[in-house]
Amino acid sequence: FYGWWQSYCTKKSYMWLDDLYDVRQADGRRILRAMEKENKKITDEAKKEFNESVRSLVLHIKKKDPRCIAQKEKQKQLEEERLAAEKRRKEEQRRKRAEEIERITKQEQDMIAEHEERLDGLLNEFSDSEEEADPFYCPLCKKLFKSDKMMKQHEKSKKHKEKLAELQGEFAEELQAAGLAPKLI
Repeated sequence: FYGWWQSYCTKKSYMWLDDLYDVRQADGRRILRAMEKENKKITDEAKKEFNESVRSLVLHIKKKDPRCIAQKEKQKQLEEERLAAEKRRKEEQRRKRAEEIERITKQEQDMIAEHEERLDGLLNEFSDSEEEADPFYCPLCKKLFKSDKMMKQHEKSKKHKEKLAELQGEFAEELQAAGLAPKLI
């Protein structure tokens, strides 16, 4: 009802206001058009004024209508409820996000602690194994090898054999000097 009346537009032509200029007395086409244009301005202004007065009357009646007042209050209440529900939903999401962040943080801290324990265990194991002889280390030449094959190749080398012979000679001399080894002829 109010929607139709708020967009009301009169069908009246307001021809009785055209008496400013009598188009029958025009001397030429150009003057006729100018007269029609001025008359149309006057009628359009009158139509606009009438339409505005009807719309302002409708707005005044709508403000006083108890049905519209009740509808506005109902819409206002629904909007407030929607805003309150939205606020509760956002608070719930924030709370869930905070719990999730706390849970993830705790998991990460537990994982870090677990990794640190494993790392300490590995470091202890590594430090214990360092004290043992490395299987690919030649103490005579003071060299470390990456594989058994490289170690065997090194043992066949001329440098290693010379150092081994030199060490054996020194050891034999020390034993003879101590009188523990038989003399060689």
